[in-house]
Amino acid sequence: MKLLPTCLKPFVQTCGLAPAAALLLVASLPAQAISNSTPTNSFQAVGFFGVQVAPDWVLTAQHVAAAFFPVNGSTIAFTNGFGTRNVIARYDAPGSGIFPENDVTLLRLAPGTSGTGGNFYLPISSDTYADGVFPALNVTITSAVNSSLPRAYAQTTVTEFATQLDPDDGGPSGPVPVNYLLSFDAQRYVQPGDSGGGLFLGHVTDATSPLLGLSSAQLGETGQPPTGSGFVALAAYRSWIDRTLNTAPGNTQSLQWVSSVPEASTVLLWALGLAGLAAASRRRAA
Repeated sequence: MKLLPTCLKPFVQTCGLAPAAALLLVASLPAQAISNSTPTNSFQAVGFFGVQVAPDWVLTAQHVAAAFFPVNGSTIAFTNGFGTRNVIARYDAPGSGIFPENDVTLLRLAPGTSGTGGNFYLPISSDTYADGVFPALNVTITSAVNSSLPRAYAQTTVTEFATQLDPDDGGPSGPVPVNYLLSFDAQRYVQPGDSGGGLFLGHVTDATSPLLGLSSAQLGETGQPPTGSGFVALAAYRSWIDRTLNTAPGNTQSLQWVSSVPEASTVLLWALGLAGLAAASRRRAA
């Protein structure tokens, strides 16, 4: 497996800080667009800071939720291309809370007609990946930030999946669970303000493909320009996500999980079918 960079940043240009100190810097940094991104009015589900995946539900990075959606009795709003809704509940993934461990959070929006997106359900990829390097997978990074609002996107590739990484490069903390899809692209990478943005399958210009993950981290060596991005792979958290929606009081919504690759049994049937056709052709030829 490829060695990960020695510096993993939750969109701050400082390394060696304790996670809590780093998170304090997230809110104070000015928002920037994805490097070499394109402004767009598309990807309406993407907002400040997260992605709406159902009429009343948003997925975002936990380190963003901790900074911007405390849900402690105060009124917090989520805004995207569909409008603005108050956040009434927050559910952090098990094991999250210290960046970058399991950096996923579900936000529940207040019921209402304003900003619901109608009966909007965003397809989410249910495909999982083995730990390590795999052939390049075309993806599109999106965020709610660009030089002329409302949103921005950039097209790149992910080439590795990591279930663990060592955020302090051999220091005392040791490896932590992350479930990251990694893009080693020094031209198109996430920047401050992109946290919780969506990673979509394919080189697309609108949310027509499944949501693969959420922007979580910027990769790079200490003191050097960024070299890539880390995205939380949502399929790794499917059981927790579904369980959370199923047990949320009064909730009747469920997420739209889809697979972009054939099931193993389907592939086997295709192979057997092709083999049968080949055998039949040989018999006819004889």
